This record gives sequence, structure tokens and C-alpha cells, in this order.
Amino acid sequence: MIQSSTSDSLLLLAYGELPESEASALREQIASDPVLAAEWDAIRLTIDELSATSVSPSETSTKIVLEHSCKTEHLQDI
Repeated sequence: MIQSSTSDSLLLLAYGELPESEASALREQIASDPVLAAEWDAIRLTIDELSATSVSPSETSTKIVLEHSCKTEHLQDI
């Protein structure tokens, strides 16, 4: 199993959030480690699938959230 910190770094790499020096080192690790490469491929595939999916809340859900917000707006001053 990949260490959690490495998995976190892979996610940061996928979203372009790693400093370039760390990103470069991680890319080298990915190139030389088949298990890490497989996890990298899975992360990229998942991101691609999520990016292709567009979901919007129903009008009813939006209305319920807005109504609740209006009812509780006064609570922000507490």
C-alpha cells in the first residue's frame, strides 16, 4: 500500500499544487515505481471522469437551501 503522504502528494501533483522541485522528484518516482505509476494513472482517470460529469442541484434543493439560509441569517450575529 502507498503511504498516505505519497497519495496526498499525488493528488497535489494532479492538481498542480506541488512546488516544482517536489513535483519533479515525484514524477521521477512515478516513472521508476510501477505501483506508484498505477496509483497515478488511477488518480488521473478519476479526475478525468469527474471533470466530464456535470451535476447541478434540483430546483427544489436550491429552494430549500435558500429558505433555510434566510431563516437562519440572524444567527450569524450570535
